[in-house]
Amino acid sequence: MSGLIGEDSNRAQAAPDGDREQDAPQPDTPVPPPGGRIRGWLAALLRSAIALVITLVVLAVAGGVTDAVLHTTRHTSTNSASYTGIDGVVVVLDGDVSLKVVGNARQGDGASLSAVDTSTPFDDPVRTGDVVGGILYLTEHCPDSRCSVQLTLTLDTDDTVSVVAGNGLRFDESVVEIDGVVGQASVIADPAKVVVRNSIVTGAVLGQIDCDTAVDCRGIATAATRG
Repeated sequence: MSGLIGEDSNRAQAAPDGDREQDAPQPDTPVPPPGGRIRGWLAALLRSAIALVITLVVLAVAGGVTDAVLHTTRHTSTNSASYTGIDGVVVVLDGDVSLKVVGNARQGDGASLSAVDTSTPFDDPVRTGDVVGGILYLTEHCPDSRCSVQLTLTLDTDDTVSVVAGNGLRFDESVVEIDGVVGQASVIADPAKVVVRNSIVTGAVLGQIDCDTAVDCRGIATAATRG
């Protein structure tokens, strides 16, 4: 038996080191405590929130600058139109729109319109003009305070004129002038500055009135002092 015991001892001593390492117990992988994991998640969430806030701020600043540039850069254009078979006009103005109506005995049954538009890329004025039954129906709309229009309408001195104006923000860009019209003329404006030259005008005005003679404007009711 001693021989067997010796052989077993020799085999045990001859066993490779790898087998002995496999038989040895392996240490466990350390697991972070729950508090550490939560702090890691919170740190990642905070970084994401900061990045989102910075992105929103950059977009807001860029959008504000773009909007300011597009809505404050004004451009001016000139347009004209002609109409035939005109016995009178009905004009409706909305916003900072100035209109000068000039009576011309040589105009006959026609009318001509010239316009100077000042606006931004998103605030262009809107104009319509249609002739129905010998009456020219003309409308002009300015969408906001950065838009303004100056209209000059020339027609026969005997044609009838009716003007309705409103929503003007500045008197110097919301002026209705009637010059040399001997036919029936009326103006209703709230607010506006009304200028009458060589014409007799009736109506009602909230704003300012400038007449060459008191007779020309005695048919206009107004709360403003006549100049």
